[in-house]
Amino acid sequence: MTAPMPPASAFAAAAAAVHIRPLVAADAVAYKALRDEALRTAPDAFTSDYAASVGRPAKEYAVRFGTLESGVFFLGAFNAAGQLLGCVGCEREQRAKQRHCATVVGMMVAPTAQRRGIGQQLVAACVLAARHVPGLTQLVLTVTASNTHVVQLYEQAGFHAWGLLPRAVVVDGVGYDKLHMLLLLTSDPFPACRSK
Repeated sequence: MTAPMPPASAFAAAAAAVHIRPLVAADAVAYKALRDEALRTAPDAFTSDYAASVGRPAKEYAVRFGTLESGVFFLGAFNAAGQLLGCVGCEREQRAKQRHCATVVGMMVAPTAQRRGIGQQLVAACVLAARHVPGLTQLVLTVTASNTHVVQLYEQAGFHAWGLLPRAVVVDGVGYDKLHMLLLLTSDPFPACRSK
């Protein structure tokens, strides 16, 4: 049996410097601005690119802002003035055989707010929320392998590397490898698991 979903105050308590809460449709404009800036300033960190995304209407992103219980949600970190400083998403697989798995996506922190622990707080809040999604037993993600700071952030949250895709993205003729990482949300989700 899955424990009840943590209250929104649990995310705020976990983040002393910022208030973390699920994004809603009203946050779409702020999310788009943050996303556009992240795509522009860190093109090797994302599979999406700035040129293809900048003209997309903000309201199109609102479909990504589901409920925590659905396993399809985005969490945002806000300062005291209500400015969105960072976000992270969780996208649960929709196919029946893969519903136990979700992908951590769209991890970004505004350049002016980086190196203040906001990313660490967002990942911790995302993992906490994911642990309360019924039937969800693992999280996966990819991260640019050369970004050792972010790799360490995920390792500190309990993620473990399981593979490397060479030249997963190419930016201005330069290939960047993506490290694949996994976090099991339960100790032994499938004791009869077969790898063959």
